[in-house]
Amino acid sequence: MQCKSCNTELPKNAKICPKCGEKVGKPAGNLKVISIIGFVIMLIASMLPFVQSNEAVLDGYVPKGFAFSFMNITVPVMWYLFILFIVAGILCVVAKKEIFSIICSVGATIVWAISFFGFTYDIVVGKITGGGLKKEYTTLMNVLNNGYGDNTYHIGCGTYIMIIGLIVAIVGVFFDVLKYFKKDLGVDAKYLSNSLNQSLGLKLYYYRGFYLMYLPVLIMILIFNYWPMLGCRYAFTRYVIGNPYYVGLYHFQIMLTNDTFFWRSFRNTLILSIIKLILNTGAAVIISLLLNEIVNMPFKKTVQTIVYLPHFMSWVVIFSVFRMLLSVNSSGVINGFLIGAGLIKDPINFLADVHYWRGTFYVMNLWKDTGWGTVLFLATLSGISPDLYEAAQIDGANRFKRLIYITLPALANTIITVFILNLAKVMNLFESVFVTKSPAVDSVASVLQTYVYDKTFAGGNSDYGYTTSVGLFKSFVGMILVLGCNYASKKVRGRGIV
Repeated sequence: MQCKSCNTELPKNAKICPKCGEKVGKPAGNLKVISIIGFVIMLIASMLPFVQSNEAVLDGYVPKGFAFSFMNITVPVMWYLFILFIVAGILCVVAKKEIFSIICSVGATIVWAISFFGFTYDIVVGKITGGGLKKEYTTLMNVLNNGYGDNTYHIGCGTYIMIIGLIVAIVGVFFDVLKYFKKDLGVDAKYLSNSLNQSLGLKLYYYRGFYLMYLPVLIMILIFNYWPMLGCRYAFTRYVIGNPYYVGLYHFQIMLTNDTFFWRSFRNTLILSIIKLILNTGAAVIISLLLNEIVNMPFKKTVQTIVYLPHFMSWVVIFSVFRMLLSVNSSGVINGFLIGAGLIKDPINFLADVHYWRGTFYVMNLWKDTGWGTVLFLATLSGISPDLYEAAQIDGANRFKRLIYITLPALANTIITVFILNLAKVMNLFESVFVTKSPAVDSVASVLQTYVYDKTFAGGNSDYGYTTSVGLFKSFVGMILVLGCNYASKKVRGRGIV
């Protein structure tokens, strides 16, 4: 028997070619994405209520008999063991050890079942003298059969989602969805790189030097990027310093149904971000076209430098400049000009009037970011062949027609790409709003991140659990936008952004 890749004669019962390292027999399959999604669903379900009260009974800031999950089990080591099985299952899928991933998913389910039927959970029933929490302990079967206090209970959404996640994790092992998104290269598999078929262990050993160099970076990423993500569990708790306690989906219920300030901030975030994106992109295209028409290179570079400079200023400096220009006092240049021209009688408070604040905000963003946005468009314009313009000019096309039929079609792909990439960041709006808004314009200026900041630090009674739930919702919407933009990017330019 010979190796299909290098034609080396293979020993009897050989599993790997001793020369090129290719696996003998059927090549390894692709990553089972559906199975990984199933494990992630199970992980999310571990933070959701397994058992939920039919009605939330609140006593001040202390919910009595609300929800039960891994987060208020009296033996938290069971939760850690469950997470260990989930992580091991994902790693097994990545290593293409699908059988072991099924074992891990079953092990996680067994841990969950033992925790559900065999352990007690704490429940907050009030406060004790000194400000501490009074807790009692019960089993899930007891509260399901007999209720607790004045409450009756039912199976929570976490139980159903856990079952769905288990099914997806196991069934996903047998499906390879990536093959539907891959293009057929029309090349015989034996002529492709044999590294595609090497085992994970061989790859790790062969590139051990590179992995060793990457280890410090990996540790830093885990500590500073992934470790803080564990704080999302506080979105399901009433945060008491040193002793947060589980309240299930209570914060999300209040946020989505009763919090008008949240929805106002969410609406303002979308309005401000999307309009700012459209204006900045359009202005950058126009300025790029104007700069591209300048023939005198020293003058062109001078103009470019002047246009780029505001990008390197902080928003504090930008706001200070515009506050002086738009001041309602005699030092305000804009109001002084409008009054002197007879256009208005009284000065306009552009930064503290709900009718003018958004327009002022857009102007400040245009002044700061438009110049920097022209970099990509100028690079695209410099790549257009001059032969196209010469041929069009010979055919009698004037400057406007050359712009319509040559320049703009060449810029179209870049414009769409920049728009898609920036659309994924529309939820990350904070600094520019934070330094410019005031309580007088809060109805049109409050965005999600400033709402979280005000709710956490500005009030005298901070609710960290609630603001964490708002931040988690914002991250979820941002994830949807990123995935959607990634899909659109693949359709437009053939590759994604992530």
